[in-house]
Amino acid sequence: MTAIRLNFQDSPSLLSQYVRALFSKGSKGTPEALPNIQAWQTGVYPSAKQVAAYAKVCGFEGKADYLPLTYPHILAFPLHMELMLHKDFPLALIGLVHIRNSVIQHRAISLQEKLDICCSFANAQSTDKGFEFDIRTEISCAGELLWESISTNLARKASKKPKSNRPRPEPAVYDIQERWNLATNLGRRYARVSGDSNPIHLFSLTAKLFGFKQHIAHGMWSKARTAATLMPLLQSNAVELTTEFKLPVFLPSQVELHWNNIDSSLPHSTDFELRNIKGDKTHVTGKISVLDH
Repeated sequence: MTAIRLNFQDSPSLLSQYVRALFSKGSKGTPEALPNIQAWQTGVYPSAKQVAAYAKVCGFEGKADYLPLTYPHILAFPLHMELMLHKDFPLALIGLVHIRNSVIQHRAISLQEKLDICCSFANAQSTDKGFEFDIRTEISCAGELLWESISTNLARKASKKPKSNRPRPEPAVYDIQERWNLATNLGRRYARVSGDSNPIHLFSLTAKLFGFKQHIAHGMWSKARTAATLMPLLQSNAVELTTEFKLPVFLPSQVELHWNNIDSSLPHSTDFELRNIKGDKTHVTGKISVLDH
């Protein structure tokens, strides 16, 4: 099947995309496959001002000449939206849940590099929880692959199975913990630097309209904040960071990042968990490691 190619000279407007998403209904039933669509934006120069603002909100420090590990996702996200807003996409955009995300950075990306971004669907499948699909992103410069990611989304389906009453396993024990105080305006601050203004992240009132008891932090903020803490410990810019989003982080709140001492591990890597203060709820799990080139 010949791929449909969507070409963009400028980054699509996220505001107009959210308006379009409100009227995106999708087809009824579970799709068997997703359309073969590629969304491209070429000749992209990241804005130094926008990168600096993002780095500040997410806790990245160090040289401002390079993109933070998770920033390329911000460049690609409008293309993700265009894929899911295409007329051939069979699912309603509202209600999709971002459940997993993996990032591989092959080397640090300079602000001066001209980037080409390509996004496409992959690995669509039905599961017990609903219909899962991936959006694959590749970012290159002059033909060299610099950064790639897989974002897994879920269209939930109603389950007739009763909830399990099995006791939760004992939480893993980690060497180090770091506590974060998350302000009530965190979602709005991240929205300004990322463009992701989903109402569930902005105010308690707008989140309640979508079934949440209060507004929640962006999952990709949690991932970025984790990267800001752990990546400097790896002493490498060629890294892989995988995350699974378990439970929402309500705002305001306090959470703790748990991880193991990386200096003593070979190859340099650690699993991690983002938990509530009581330690009885895990919001995010994942692993960060140095790439074995």
